[in-house]
Amino acid sequence: MPHPLGVLIALVFVIILGGTLFWMLHLPRPMAQEVARAVFSVHATRCIIVPILDLFYTERAVELACRMGKQQNATIVLAYIVEVPRLVTLDSRLPAETEERAQQALKHAQAIVERHGLKPVTKTLRAREANEGIGQIVQMYKGDIVVLGVQAAERHLPSIFTRTADALMRRPPCEVLIDSMPG
Repeated sequence: MPHPLGVLIALVFVIILGGTLFWMLHLPRPMAQEVARAVFSVHATRCIIVPILDLFYTERAVELACRMGKQQNATIVLAYIVEVPRLVTLDSRLPAETEERAQQALKHAQAIVERHGLKPVTKTLRAREANEGIGQIVQMYKGDIVVLGVQAAERHLPSIFTRTADALMRRPPCEVLIDSMPG
């Protein structure tokens, strides 16, 4: 009569051997080269730039950037670009409310990033046009992708971000993702 422990060991061995053979014979299908390149490209994202305004659609852009960068533990750079008119020097004194709005918007966006457990970096930058400022931020932080939230203006004049999105699409400083909200 066979020993019960021997039967149990033999049974476990057969199950493990069967599982291994099943796994070896049912490998996943190989990924196409183009798909593999796209997966690697997104996985290599380490620094995501998000231009900020104190508007709802930029909060969505921050949320989208956080979800994109979560798996890679990417750094999220929150950039508030202050457009300075050409009649004034870039280092001239601006109204206190402009600085206050920038700090408030950055603080709110920073809270969203921290809620996702990612590292936020905040920067306020003065530029003649927002797309120039975004290009400078991309160079400063070696940004991999810019996530820009815009809202389509149906009856209104184009907003700063609508103009910026158009300029960034013509001359992108890096990969650009535009999250466009309906009007």
